[in-house]
Amino acid sequence: MITNEVARNATSQTAERVLALLKTFDDSRMELGVADLARALDVHKSTASRLAAALERTGFLTRVGKLIRLGSLALRSFDLVATMQPAMEKLSQRTGETVNLAVADGADVLNVAEVPSTYILSSSGGWIGRRTRPHAVANGKVLLAYGVLRPPAVLERYTPRTVTSLDTLAAELAGVRANGYATAVAELEEGLVAVAAPVFDPAGTCIAALSITGPEYRMLPGTLDELGRLCASA
Repeated sequence: MITNEVARNATSQTAERVLALLKTFDDSRMELGVADLARALDVHKSTASRLAAALERTGFLTRVGKLIRLGSLALRSFDLVATMQPAMEKLSQRTGETVNLAVADGADVLNVAEVPSTYILSSSGGWIGRRTRPHAVANGKVLLAYGVLRPPAVLERYTPRTVTSLDTLAAELAGVRANGYATAVAELEEGLVAVAAPVFDPAGTCIAALSITGPEYRMLPGTLDELGRLCASA
């Protein structure tokens, strides 16, 4: 239990530093050096450089010579994350499970925000910046169903329950549009369950997916419909 608590604290600290690093940039400071970031975060330059490198790999930051600049993904995601944060926190408090916000990035799903689970045993931590293939995750199915992403030519299998048939996937996506939410039960990883719903802009276009993720022993089949509707209403 001590190990779990240490890991949760470390994950929380890293997430806070990532958000603080991104907030260091503004309209008057679009480019910063590693030393500037280290001073702003009150951390060693090596720590700031490591955080910046991780965000660069996920498209949030770009390097221009020795300077670091906000990437286009961060610029697109800032307002969305800020707008969705209250709803995400409320949804997490109501369900106790991990809540994530994801957008399309190229052909992948990219998680851009997370509110961790209140449970010790959870799927929290490490989702921000993680890319997944859309057919194997609930938020990806939402982005596929509403035309934000296109199905991969080859549906890679991750577990025995991963959908690997395009016809089966097409039928499931039609169900997503009819129900207003998607599910993924042990399709990306054994024991991992998620439901997700679309996030629409004022014009009614799907721009992101909001998901609830947790272990299979808590997110039982009989609970998924209610969780999916909670996610959609959020």
